[in-house]
Amino acid sequence: MDRVDGATTGCLSRRRVLKQLGSGFLGASISTAAVSRKPRSGSYWPGFVESPSWHRLEVGTGDTLLVPTQVAGADIEAVLDTGSGASIISRPLAAKLGMVGLEPRTISGLSSQAAVGLVRSVEVTLAGEAHVLPFAVVADLGAISAAYGRPIDMMLGADVLAGGCVALNFERKQFAFGKSGSFLGGEGWTMLPLERGARQELLVRASVNGSGSIPLMLDTGSSSALMLSSAYLDAHGSLADRPHSTAALGGVEGVQIVKTFTADKVSLGGLLTEAVPALALDRWASASTVGNIGMPLLGQFDIVLDVTLGRLWLRPAPYRARLPMLKDRSGLGLTASPTDLAVIHVAIGSPAARAGWSIGDRIVAVNGIAIDSSYTRGRLWQWRYGHAGDRIALRLTDGTTRMLTLADYY
Repeated sequence: MDRVDGATTGCLSRRRVLKQLGSGFLGASISTAAVSRKPRSGSYWPGFVESPSWHRLEVGTGDTLLVPTQVAGADIEAVLDTGSGASIISRPLAAKLGMVGLEPRTISGLSSQAAVGLVRSVEVTLAGEAHVLPFAVVADLGAISAAYGRPIDMMLGADVLAGGCVALNFERKQFAFGKSGSFLGGEGWTMLPLERGARQELLVRASVNGSGSIPLMLDTGSSSALMLSSAYLDAHGSLADRPHSTAALGGVEGVQIVKTFTADKVSLGGLLTEAVPALALDRWASASTVGNIGMPLLGQFDIVLDVTLGRLWLRPAPYRARLPMLKDRSGLGLTASPTDLAVIHVAIGSPAARAGWSIGDRIVAVNGIAIDSSYTRGRLWQWRYGHAGDRIALRLTDGTTRMLTLADYY
């Protein structure tokens, strides 16, 4: 998610931490995205010099990649996040690990800045491979944790992946981490060259709605399928006469309101994905990109990423294994706690807006099932992404129950 690109100055550049806060999209129910080229059957992974060792991969809330990790000897689950130049540790975990004497820094994101700390020489072990990072960022991951519905302890950035080759198998919910150069590609795989931005962010070229090739950040830590700067969209008239709404988007620098819309098609190396949920950001500070590609779009493919060689391999995944590109049909922007869901945004023109919902409303039960700490671990969180016309019973803290009818609104 967040990108930190340097540690030698008082102001560290970083990419944004972007995570779904639930509102009016930030996820999307176009669960059967059309990807060109026939997907192969089975789970055969040719191309490796030697068979990789596979490890457990959890895909939380449809698009968040969680991997078992050790940091400073402590066992945790971390988010795999190529959108971060440096790994990011939450403040509570840093305190638990006794990380004191943090060096104050300011990190610059796509829209604003945030005060963080810097800790030196952090040992991280991923898939049995130990790394000593020159530094890691300590930041407030509260907004991301609230959006996700459980604490996020760490974002594993591109610094951990440097020198290695990571493979993501969504069919078996596994990942492998091997040496750089251990994957050679082969039949069925499309190789895309990676570039580096001004802040050393990973970039890939893509075409959106038939555009020419544009640079987009490669971001496995983002739960938004596609983000584009409003300036780029305005210059191409991309939102003219196109239905759109709003959503709340959160990161280490806080929450901003963005536009939501659906892109007709996105092409990655000739691999075409249709009906892609997208965000338009008014505040966009990146000089090297006009947007980024997040996990819901990347999750339509098997993935092998070799950061050191600057190569990304994609292969259409089996239909049943593709990650859902979720589309909100409620219009409620929510943060989750162990006891309730708090409304932090009501999307313009959405079912929730028409029904009179307000910021500050709190939901304690969905269709008769109480909100608790398991909300994002099971299937209950999926209610906002149901079919148009579904009626959802939402019980509030005052004991009243409101019926909300889901609908497409952008």
